[in-house]
Amino acid sequence: MLSKKELIDIASRAKKYEPEALDRLFDFYFNRLRRYMYYRTGDLEKAEDLASETLTEAIEKIGNFKDRGGTIGAWLFGIARNMLARERAVEGKAEIVELDERFSTSEKDQPETIVLEKLSHEELYVALSRLPDEQREVILLRFIEGFDAKTVGKLIGKKAGAVRALQFRAIQSLKKIFEKGGVSR
Repeated sequence: MLSKKELIDIASRAKKYEPEALDRLFDFYFNRLRRYMYYRTGDLEKAEDLASETLTEAIEKIGNFKDRGGTIGAWLFGIARNMLARERAVEGKAEIVELDERFSTSEKDQPETIVLEKLSHEELYVALSRLPDEQREVILLRFIEGFDAKTVGKLIGKKAGAVRALQFRAIQSLKKIFEKGGVSR
């Protein structure tokens, strides 16, 4: 994990197109972006393509990036969200597929995360696909990607309190899904 200071430094050097800084950005964010795209699309190849396209677009636009104290990750995920929106407009919604076990989470301190980790990836994907888009987005960005409520709010255009409300409703919906016996198709 890179510190906030390291992220600020890398972002500053990436704006100058320093190869080493661009490599570090790619190495640090590619798997995170791929995992995010995978949970959104259910297609590993598409997730890898979209993660690569996100980083390519980011490099093309890095000159416009204004760092506000280690916000390069939020900026990259904003580009990823926009890319997914464009993709969805062209192709429509993705079908449900089995997820690869290589994409697990590691945040073990939060009760919500413990529940999410106990689910199989397929169960999680199916349960998340039943949530409204905004709730699914909040769960992915908060618990799978680890962004705080304020950052998620900036990404989705909501206040932190609205993000917490969406998070609460999403968790309640997931709880109901699993109280009713899970996610049988």
